Parts: sequence; structure tokens; C-alpha cells
Amino acid sequence: MQVVQSVVFRKITDADFFNINKPAGIEVGGGGQSYIDFPTSGVTLQNWNTFLRGITPIQFTQGSSWEVPILSLGADTGTQRVKIYQRRANSVSIASQKIRSSENNRVHAWRPDLTGFPQPADPSVRIHIENLHVYIAKLDNGEYWAGWFQAGTPEPDWAVNRKLNRMFTENAGYIEFNGEVLFDTSDPAWAFKVIPRAEAPPSLDNFIGDSDELETEPEEEISDKAQNSQKVFFDEDEEVANDAPAIVKELMRKVRIRNTKAVRKLKELYQNICQISGEQYAFKKRNGKYYSEGHHLILLGQNGSDSARNIVIINPLIHRKLHYANVEGLDLKKIKDNKLTFKINGEEYTITWHPEHAKIVTQFN
Repeated sequence: MQVVQSVVFRKITDADFFNINKPAGIEVGGGGQSYIDFPTSGVTLQNWNTFLRGITPIQFTQGSSWEVPILSLGADTGTQRVKIYQRRANSVSIASQKIRSSENNRVHAWRPDLTGFPQPADPSVRIHIENLHVYIAKLDNGEYWAGWFQAGTPEPDWAVNRKLNRMFTENAGYIEFNGEVLFDTSDPAWAFKVIPRAEAPPSLDNFIGDSDELETEPEEEISDKAQNSQKVFFDEDEEVANDAPAIVKELMRKVRIRNTKAVRKLKELYQNICQISGEQYAFKKRNGKYYSEGHHLILLGQNGSDSARNIVIINPLIHRKLHYANVEGLDLKKIKDNKLTFKINGEEYTITWHPEHAKIVTQFN
């Protein structure tokens, strides 16, 4: 994964959606707009100059024009050269987005036939399009990637921070990042991966699992005895950490810190009952509470591992099965109605997430 340097985004208006999809000749007086407009009130000319730095602009009467090499999420079509130009004093436009035009150069990520981008059932009729957003992200390696999403708020497993949240609340904008966001080009639904904040860099083998001592002492005053007796938390991730690139190791480290903080709250939420087997196989500790463990369904550093729903509360028997048995179907993208069915040694199991699960985890971002 690469680091995201900056992103420009736009919420598609009803007029945009109609004009970039309508057939020729259905309106008197011309073909209508063939571009997607970005108002300078949201993305200034200085923002564009910074965003497109390194690409030599062509100067013409209205201002600057750039030919931008764009890669598209969800479309294995290689680099596409797209014209971005200052159309007038108060807007910059992405040209040739009218898909039924002979001059069509619709960004591949925004093509219905390639990525499932929304399209009207009847392109000759104006309709309201709900919460459709397009964006172009610039990565630290100089690549530009286009993508889209249709949502008014982030999905539970979409990692967002304060900056990324602007993409859901503003009609258009420009965001610069400081190394805190990565970009997963294999995840077109939501490619942004947030590196959670961390107050301190503890070692990879010092994370909380479950112990009677730790449950009764404040986190800030953990005794030496408890430190020595605590169970290594998420130790299965070590095999990935050893060979991972430095930037992935940093993401893993910070996600683990976040999840370590969250696991106590999650155990309270589930009352230490396994999300997979319920009270079956459960046993109580000396203090009368059920014993449970935190587990990453997907090893940290792998695609989707930063999802808030990747951390689950389970009992030790299920935990061991997930490690050593034949496990099939653990695809977090297939979670529906807070449930995911998968198989262990050919037998079906279902993971159930509490509606507050993701909220609890992401509060530690």
C-alpha cells in the first residue's frame, strides 16, 4: 500500500448525473455539459496547482489545462490520460465525461460497464441521485487513482478520520494528508486505510489478552506480576510483521494499539460471550466471568485487516480452530446485516457483530 498525499472529491449533482448520461438530441439548444465541475469554492486554483504539481499545464484564455495520467479502482485498464481544465473563473472541470458522446473519455472508474458506477434506468429522464461521490487521490509515488462511492455516511468497516469524513459532508473539497492514510488499490469500495493515532510505541509482543489481574487494575498501573503473566495478544500477527515493509509494520502496530484499547470495551459489550459459538464451549473464571479472547480474523498487514470488524471476541476453542483448522469464507466484504457465514473444516459457522461494535473500535482511532 502507498501513502495518500492528497485527494480532490466531488458530490455529483442531479444536473451532473443527467448531463453526463443523457443521449444526444433530447434537449433543444445543444448537447449540454459533458464535464464534471469542481467549484473553486471547494477546490481552489491553488489547490489544483498543488495537486497536479509535476504535470506541465497548458495555458489558454480561461486559465490552465492539464493532461493527467489516471489509474482507476476496480478497472484493470491501465493508465488513462484525462483532461482537467479551468472552464471559467469559478470552476475547474474534468472534461469529456458524457458517456454517450463521440468524444467520450469517461474516467474508467466511473464507467457503469467497468465498475458498476450508477447509471439511470432511462437516461432521457432527470432523476435525483443520492450521495454519489467521485474522487481522485494522489499517492506519494506520484500516481493518481480515481474512485467513487455512494453513501451518506461511512460504512461500519470503512476506516475514516476527521479529514476523510469531509468527503461525506462537503459537496467538493481538497484534502492533504500527513502520512496517516494509506491507499489499497485492491479495495475499490473504500481504498483509504487510516493509521490510528498512538500515544506510545509499545513492542509487538506487549498486548493485552485476558488475565484476572488486568481486569481489576487500572491500565496505567499494571503490576509487574500482571505484566509477566499476561497472555500475548494477537501474537498470530507476528509472522506477517517480520517480513512486512516498514509502512505496513507501522500500520499494523497502530491498529494493534487501537484494538488492544478497544478489546476491553468489546468484552463488556458481548459480556465475554463468543461471537461465533455463543455460550457453547464457554467456561467461567474464578471471578465468575466468562473467559474470552480477542482475535483478528484477517492477519494485520493483509487487505481489510484495519476494518473495525476484523477484531472479534471469541472463546479459546474457537480461537484455536481458526488458527489450525481449515477455514473458508472469511471475507469481511460479504458481511450482511452484521453477520458473516463461513466454514471450519466444512462445517458452517456464523459470526455476529453487535450494532455498536464498529463504533466502539473506531472511537480509539
